[in-house]
Amino acid sequence: MVKETQRKGLGSTESRILSDLAAEGNVVFSIEELAQKTSTRALARKMASTLSKKKWVERLSKGLYLILELAAGSTPEWSEDSFYIASKLAQPYYIGYLSMLHYYSWTEQVPTTVTIATIKITKPKTIHGTKYEFFTLSAKKFFGYKEVNIRGHNVIVSDAEKTLIDALDHPEYCGGIDEVKKAIAYAKVDWGKVIAYAESMGNGAIYKRLGFLLEEMNIPVSKEIIESLRRRLTTGYAPLYPTAGNNGKYNTRWNIQINTDISRGDLE
Repeated sequence: MVKETQRKGLGSTESRILSDLAAEGNVVFSIEELAQKTSTRALARKMASTLSKKKWVERLSKGLYLILELAAGSTPEWSEDSFYIASKLAQPYYIGYLSMLHYYSWTEQVPTTVTIATIKITKPKTIHGTKYEFFTLSAKKFFGYKEVNIRGHNVIVSDAEKTLIDALDHPEYCGGIDEVKKAIAYAKVDWGKVIAYAESMGNGAIYKRLGFLLEEMNIPVSKEIIESLRRRLTTGYAPLYPTAGNNGKYNTRWNIQINTDISRGDLE
């Protein structure tokens, strides 16, 4: 008897179509892409269902499938790049936050979750042990991304300046304020572009957090950058870490409430 986890044999047509899709780089494919090979959507849906039952593909979401490793034998395991999988799970999207802090080598944390920005509410997913978490942004905040090629796949990611701004906007999406500190210390960015991005975000807390951390950490930026940040300060106090509660001292220079211990995780 064939175990449930074992895959059954492929027919010649199934084998050819899967091989063609994989050769074209469509390791994740839609019903529409499969229909181009089968001539009709009805045949494509039927084939996708059959291949899923045979354990040659895995359904990721409605109309979207992942080809399981063709050479994996009777008990296949997924081996495709997680950023590529992420690129197929939401539209529009860009990979950002903690995933990009790690990509740019601004943190030693190895994320177990791929963090994805989108403008549509999307439920989190777990695919073969990798978690995919989606953060819904307003259209106003959805900018500052670029296309990169990772292991042969083109994916959309936040650029360096937007990664930093997103981390200041939502430190809780990036592993905490200590990871944001590391990002600020390690980042090689255009600070003028960082400020321009901050203006587009419409969140005054970004200026406060950035200015405070730049001075607290003695980051060598020009006096003009500091003055530019101070000119943009809004009234009222912003929490240094949004989810850390209401306790802590107030810094009047940057209108920031230091509501978390920033002495932990000091950089070497």
